[in-house]
Amino acid sequence: MSARSVACVLASLFTLQAAAAVAPVTASAGEPAAQAPSAEQPTFVPPGVLPHRVIAYYFHTTYRCASCRSIEAYSREAIESAFADEIKSGRLVWRAVNIEVKGNEHFVKDYKLYTKSLVLVNEVRGRKTEWKNLEKVWQLLQDKEKFVHYVQDEARAYLGPRT
Repeated sequence: MSARSVACVLASLFTLQAAAAVAPVTASAGEPAAQAPSAEQPTFVPPGVLPHRVIAYYFHTTYRCASCRSIEAYSREAIESAFADEIKSGRLVWRAVNIEVKGNEHFVKDYKLYTKSLVLVNEVRGRKTEWKNLEKVWQLLQDKEKFVHYVQDEARAYLGPRT
């Protein structure tokens, strides 16, 4: 990890800790606080509509360095390029979430966040059953091809059959 990436991680850690310590938790675990629809937030598929879906969350803060923006861009590209059918059907949902927005603070505790993170969440019959923070995205940042394959392999595993 480069000195620049380390500095970004440390700044993120400080910001996330401050957000968790200062901001009251006003929302329960689940969906992010309601926001106006944007290009980053596709049409909402209510929990429980599908027997199984995966949510790919990219968690960030208001301050975002070049590395953080690259992780989001590579992650989104990996998801959207390999899973267009799953996205269209609602089986896979992409969400970029600013954890500093009021109502989103709970994600820090829910997913044990300490920096900008890509987290896959399995949802079975409307209940979040498991999640995984794809921490290797920081290590693979300098190799886009490996980064994309890593994210796609992890998403593919989460999209597999669930009971």
